[in-house]
Amino acid sequence: MDVSQGSLQQTANVLNVVRRIGRICARAKSPDGLYADICMAATRDGTFHSAWLGIVAPQSPGLKMLAADGVEIVFPGAGGAGDFAEQVRLAREPRVYAQADRGSCIGLPFREQQQVIGVLLLQTGCATFFSPHIVELLGELAEDIALALNSIVMEERRLVAETKLHYLAFYDSRTGMPNRALLEQRLVEMAQHVKEHGGFLILIDIRLQHINQALQLLGNAGMDEVLQDLALRFELSGGVDTLISQLAQDEFCLALLEPEDANAAMRLAKEVHSLLAEPVRHGDREIFIQASVGAAVYPIHEADIQYLLRRARAAAERFGENGVQLYTPDLDRGLEQRLQMQADLHHALERNEFLLHYQPQLNLKTGEVVGAEALLRWRHPERGIIAPALFIPLLEELGLMPEIGTWVLRTACREIKQWQEQGFEGLRVAVNMSAQQFRMADLVATVKSALEDAHLEAQCLELELTESLILESAERTIQTMHELKKMGVGLSLDDFGTGYSSLSYLHHYPVDRIKIDQSFVRDMTEHAGSAALVKSILSMAGNLGLTTIAEGVETVGQYGYLRKQLCQEMQGFLFSRPVPSGEFTQLMRDGRKFETLDDATQASYTVLLVDDELNFLSAMRRAFRNESWRLLTASQASEGLDLLARHSVGVVISDQRMAGVSGTEFLHRVKRMYPDTIRILLTGYADFTTVIDAVNQGDLYKVLSKPIDDNLLREHIREALRRYEVFYENRRMAQRLESLGEMQPPT
Repeated sequence: MDVSQGSLQQTANVLNVVRRIGRICARAKSPDGLYADICMAATRDGTFHSAWLGIVAPQSPGLKMLAADGVEIVFPGAGGAGDFAEQVRLAREPRVYAQADRGSCIGLPFREQQQVIGVLLLQTGCATFFSPHIVELLGELAEDIALALNSIVMEERRLVAETKLHYLAFYDSRTGMPNRALLEQRLVEMAQHVKEHGGFLILIDIRLQHINQALQLLGNAGMDEVLQDLALRFELSGGVDTLISQLAQDEFCLALLEPEDANAAMRLAKEVHSLLAEPVRHGDREIFIQASVGAAVYPIHEADIQYLLRRARAAAERFGENGVQLYTPDLDRGLEQRLQMQADLHHALERNEFLLHYQPQLNLKTGEVVGAEALLRWRHPERGIIAPALFIPLLEELGLMPEIGTWVLRTACREIKQWQEQGFEGLRVAVNMSAQQFRMADLVATVKSALEDAHLEAQCLELELTESLILESAERTIQTMHELKKMGVGLSLDDFGTGYSSLSYLHHYPVDRIKIDQSFVRDMTEHAGSAALVKSILSMAGNLGLTTIAEGVETVGQYGYLRKQLCQEMQGFLFSRPVPSGEFTQLMRDGRKFETLDDATQASYTVLLVDDELNFLSAMRRAFRNESWRLLTASQASEGLDLLARHSVGVVISDQRMAGVSGTEFLHRVKRMYPDTIRILLTGYADFTTVIDAVNQGDLYKVLSKPIDDNLLREHIREALRRYEVFYENRRMAQRLESLGEMQPPT
């Protein structure tokens, strides 16, 4: 390109600015810092007199100036830099403004996903400065800025999601207290402190008795408030160095270090029991909670920290007359039975006492069986089928898991092949892999041998690994996983969420599937915290391209909620318990499946009405019995949430004054869990502040006064259903256009 000496110098100067800003973009940690540094870098050597940077405001289409440097950019007649930048934003391409006596200014738009997200203005004193070549260079600079911004935003989103997942994995979603995962982690740290500095570790286990009676009286929300009150009492009594955790709705634990007096354990247990004797106030009620308290001391009662909780639990389960018990070896009355079981396990394999049961895994979209999990069972000659929770930990303690695990693997491969020979092609079977088995030096060869002996293709086998397993000896674990993947074997992460797998860790491990632990599935239809955790896991898995399967699905509500959140697969008692091979074969031969209904179709004609006035519900059922849409009714919020999980609902109507939970609170929860629903509030009294807040937060579509005429309510419902149908159709059309766009070849 022929250019004058002056043009060459201008180009060189611009190149220096571009390189300088490029280095800034590569090191940038936050958007605000990036904006200011770009403007200062542009004006530092005098190449540009002024720099101005604006970003599209989130709540409006206009630009907001976030950084500037140098002299003020002024345009005659126009409103200044902001107006020129707005012209550039609308044009979506670089623009140059030049005037002989004022120099020239270029506007550079930068984009994210084809949308202009900001504009950079650069001004110089030369009216002919911005040659086509320089404009091209600066256009590349705008692309670099956009890439840097996108990288920063994606990293911030990742950190937010990771922090949220960490919190939900280690803290109870209802009470905000540390859960068992965090307790077990801290116990190891506290035990190490005792080893190094002396003293004792006291663990108090608290079991609440007859809690179901209080739950029936107060409901889940009220019970959560009671538990939070109890947790506060424990914190105040234990002091800042005491770890208080919640293991279940009816179980708490206190752990603390005692430097000198091991006898403090019994004293502390009695103090905790006395705290629980005081009633808990809930509204105008006094709730009396009965509890048993057990205590165990490390290293006096148990030298292995992994079993200290078991000792404290044994004491709580066998409490004395005053409700308090310190652990003693006499409490382990089942020790003799345990020793006999250990002896029997050593001979169980050679006596052919082990067998496999299979629990079907379903595709949540079609309801069809797509796989199964192989589960080990022990048929004792005298005691019959023994629960896995009783003998599998013993197998691990005795070091028998590698041998028994190999038998499970080989047996599962043979039975999969038999099903294929009966015409059940494409069936995938998952086999649990214990830590002991995974550490076997010849694991890959063992898996390969099992597949070859059964003449089975590797893609029909999936190995389930735990989070703790893959996070130990990371380099060796990843190597083994890649070798298994190279063979074609599938890998899944079992009980996901019970430990802590960060996004960056998962990115490095070649897993195909994440299995959501049943402890999170259990409460997700009623508690927004549990629902948020499940959503986070599903979102994270989707971003990483992983399939998700939920285990422990026992209710239609859980099934419905998972399906709406686009979880791909499930297993649980709702469809089938684990069954012997013969029963699973018959299940497949019968073509059993879980019947499903298109969610959008169902929601477009389904209305949920929640009101604690039973007469009003009965009247509405009579009034609307001949309508084309279906009416579901609930007399309390928890019942309404269960119906929402089990059915696809387009319109939700709630009365404001209900016992336990107000209508605005209920509809706010509905919005968080089912944001696509159209929500209407019925109110017969003037709590304007609450209602206005709900409207401003976007929780409500309409507010209607009670009493209300049947015909008027009918018209409002029809209008809301039409609105939902239009909304869903627009979304479906957008998804279809997006998919068509992805199918178009690049131009």
